[in-house]
Amino acid sequence: MATQDRKEDGQQAQPVGIIHDVPRNRPQPNGNAAMNHDLAPDGTEPHNAKIGIAVIAALLANVMVAAVKFVVFLMTHSASMLSESVHSLADSGNELTLIIGNKLSHRPPSRKHPLGWSRARYLASFIVAVSLFAIGGVYSASESIAKIREVVSGGPQAHVVNVHSMTIVLVVTVICAAIEAWSLHNGIKEAKERFEETHDPGPFSLIKFWRGTKSSDLAVVLAEDTLAVVGLAFAFLGSLLAILTGDEIWDAIGGTSIGVLLIVGALLLGAQVASLLIGEGASDHTYRTITQVLADNPDVERVLADPAAMHLSEKRILVLLKVQFRNETELDDAVAINRLEEQLRAAIPYYTLDIVVEPDTYDPVKAAKIEDWVD
Repeated sequence: MATQDRKEDGQQAQPVGIIHDVPRNRPQPNGNAAMNHDLAPDGTEPHNAKIGIAVIAALLANVMVAAVKFVVFLMTHSASMLSESVHSLADSGNELTLIIGNKLSHRPPSRKHPLGWSRARYLASFIVAVSLFAIGGVYSASESIAKIREVVSGGPQAHVVNVHSMTIVLVVTVICAAIEAWSLHNGIKEAKERFEETHDPGPFSLIKFWRGTKSSDLAVVLAEDTLAVVGLAFAFLGSLLAILTGDEIWDAIGGTSIGVLLIVGALLLGAQVASLLIGEGASDHTYRTITQVLADNPDVERVLADPAAMHLSEKRILVLLKVQFRNETELDDAVAINRLEEQLRAAIPYYTLDIVVEPDTYDPVKAAKIEDWVD
């Protein structure tokens, strides 16, 4: 397999039996930067300031909205507003988790983590899903159910609605819904930009983006904003029904609905991020591009195994190839591999590619067996 040796703490490893024809005084790139010319010299991905600003802006917005909702809850004792306060507070903690994950993803590679920390973003997003389930969903639902029991067991007086308080809740939910809808609009706009940037064919749709996105950060933001808008709609509906019927239990039902909504949303988000955390392959469009490059490359005589392309992060892909080069090219493997890598990067410029090529010869015995590309 054609790979590059890695170093740690400034020391270049020299495996036994391998001769390195490289001057000792020539500076060598850190970690996997050697096999990926799109990475920084220390082997890290380029920083994306846009992602950091978006997350910080969402954090500030969630903190302010959570404070307003909690103040209104203290004034009105609305179960729906309590659920929404917990929801916004959980979202604020989630944004902090995403910021930490984004920071960790830029740590340089080492012997212990030879491909770097790019997948730290996926881990942070999975923690967010667990937090949304436990704090946002379970807690909100349990508190609202307790309110229902209190109203049911409290007699007729417990059902009486404070119309003034419920009116305040209605006004606040409308204002917060407008803010969250604006945030969701920006998220969808950014999703469309990323969809077009990765050259996925066909018209944009939010469902198509959700199913195929490799950006856990944006998936979390879209999920949170969508749940926030729908949750506020439940809060508004519960408060409105409480006013119209004069029964406080509708407000508690609205709060319970918000808790159940967050639980379902957290499970869907968790399933999406878990797939990325385990290791999700590139899109069909990217695979078709890789296959076409291999077919058009004059140095490649035969592809010995299906290409493997796995996302290490949203814009970074590990590509594993096993091919047989033509003898008549009279090129050594290093030249053929470099040419193949250049063609792949030219065909897929919107991703950072970590390319590993294993030159081999066709073996009918091996071909008759169903094996992975690694022997």
